[in-house]
Amino acid sequence: MEKIDVNVYGDSYPLRVESRELTEKAAQDVDRVMRLFAEKAPAFEPVKLAVLSAVSFAEKKIELEAELEALQQKINRLNVFIGQNL
Repeated sequence: MEKIDVNVYGDSYPLRVESRELTEKAAQDVDRVMRLFAEKAPAFEPVKLAVLSAVSFAEKKIELEAELEALQQKINRLNVFIGQNL
């Protein structure tokens, strides 16, 4: 594990991470989404922006999990089809 500092919405956070690149990219994404929400709602406090960002990321995660499940089912059907036709 490596210790790094990431910056999100003007604050620095020390983190212990497995992958510096992945965590830095994630922090940049969070910062970007918080800033997008701040443009739409400039009166919101940072903690509210962080919660909105977290919900946005959770929604995207759920969508991607559903998409992955559908793709896995399609692969399984294709494998069955291939197995029956060889």
